[in-house]
Amino acid sequence: MKFDKKHEPETLDDVIFADADVKQTLQDYANNQRHKHLLLYGPKGTGKSVTAQIVLKERMCVIWQTGLGDAWNASSYQDKWDNFNPMLQQWNMQLSWGAHTGCSVIDEIDQFNLPMQHRLRAFIDQYEMGFVIATTNNLHLVDGPLKDRFRPLFVEYPSVQQWVPRVVSVMAAEGIPVTPIQAAGLLQGFQGSGRSLNDWMEDYVFRLQRMMAQVTTPPATAQHCAHTINGAGSK
Repeated sequence: MKFDKKHEPETLDDVIFADADVKQTLQDYANNQRHKHLLLYGPKGTGKSVTAQIVLKERMCVIWQTGLGDAWNASSYQDKWDNFNPMLQQWNMQLSWGAHTGCSVIDEIDQFNLPMQHRLRAFIDQYEMGFVIATTNNLHLVDGPLKDRFRPLFVEYPSVQQWVPRVVSVMAAEGIPVTPIQAAGLLQGFQGSGRSLNDWMEDYVFRLQRMMAQVTTPPATAQHCAHTINGAGSK
């Protein structure tokens, strides 16, 4: 299994957010307390798509199953359909299973052309049985009247220090215990997105595994090698 898929967040608590208010708003949506259409925007790799999918999944709660809330990619959707009947069918299926409201995720909503954005606006104005969670890296490409139907929520990169718990968690899952101080050392020089962080951590795991394979006497441990790589040493 790919490293990023293996460690993909499964709940909102697994996602690192730079802003606590953003996380609280998303938890309100996940708990079926907010119902206005939601637009997650910000730079690439801030976890918008996976967050949207988690919010939908947690809203569905016990009725969740594969296929009940598959996300739509705007470009691919537009290649197949010029209306939103498939989304309406998705909502009807969710409601028939006991959902509080219908809910659909549209990734990269800005990739709908302008006529399709107009159709989406008309669709969500007509049907109040569900709502949309959309994502975009290009807020300026979303038509103004459509944007007004949504609650825009800016998702930005966490700081290096905010990434530390994520690093500790992933390393533990890989059988490599590291302390928060060691995790902060591992992140020295890191800049970028959550996707870049996955690459960064995967590189670290491979370096550590190679070091462990080379050290045979005395037997190496992952924690000892982690100390060595981080320059912390053993006390």
